[in-house]
Amino acid sequence: MKRGFTLAEVLVTLVIITFGMAALLMALSSALGVSGNVEEEETAMDIANAAMERLRGTSYTGLQNYTVDAGTLFSGMTGYTVTVTTTKPADPARVNVTVSWLGKGGTSHVDLTWLAADY
Repeated sequence: MKRGFTLAEVLVTLVIITFGMAALLMALSSALGVSGNVEEEETAMDIANAAMERLRGTSYTGLQNYTVDAGTLFSGMTGYTVTVTTTKPADPARVNVTVSWLGKGGTSHVDLTWLAADY
């Protein structure tokens, strides 16, 4: 009696290994995509926090609505747009900072809100 594998057994094994490797590569690709989105969101949150801190140093009368590229406010931060909206002349004014960017899955954004009083 001869020992060894038949051609059918080898082919079935190759098919199983191929599907397993494809599944692993898809999972790795998905994980890399998610980590890239998290990095973009962290950068956007840092920009929003920095913009909010600048606004906190502004007087109530100096608060205004604007939209600007993040690179204008912070050198090297291109690809992110900072939008500031206020509910002035209401007192306290609600100040909203939105940072948006074009990510892999489309346009994304983060928002921060703060109340500013005229005192």
